[in-house]
Amino acid sequence: MGDPDLKISRTNVSGLLACHTTLDPVGVVHQLREYALENPYQFRFAVRFTPLEFCVNSDLQEMVSVAKELSNRIREEDSFRVTVRRRHTTLETSDVITAVAAVIPRRVDLDNPDNTLWIEIVGDWTGMSLIDPEKDILSIMSMRDDAY
Repeated sequence: MGDPDLKISRTNVSGLLACHTTLDPVGVVHQLREYALENPYQFRFAVRFTPLEFCVNSDLQEMVSVAKELSNRIREEDSFRVTVRRRHTTLETSDVITAVAAVIPRRVDLDNPDNTLWIEIVGDWTGMSLIDPEKDILSIMSMRDDAY
């Protein structure tokens, strides 16, 4: 995607890689979607791409700090939800949601939110983004299912 400083590393979760890019991570996933539409068979092994704008230690205070920063992008009239995916952690989903949602002064809508605060906890590190999961997360398997 044109990032000369791209770094790919393994995680402690089997089959999960982390990529660090100097480019906009949401934009990279959008570019990957376009590329996948034209070259679907180039994605035999990498099947899901989730853009993470911030990467912090898996500490509730650090997550709250990032949530405050990301919440500045949620318009006053918009709603939000928090989605947490967790692996290899003792942090409970409900504790994370309660902590970060408390610092976002917007209306919660669990069914049809305008914004989703996406939190991926993988052991000692946590990635966070403010995204629209339908548009901003790339699932190659879903693309293939839609084609049939």
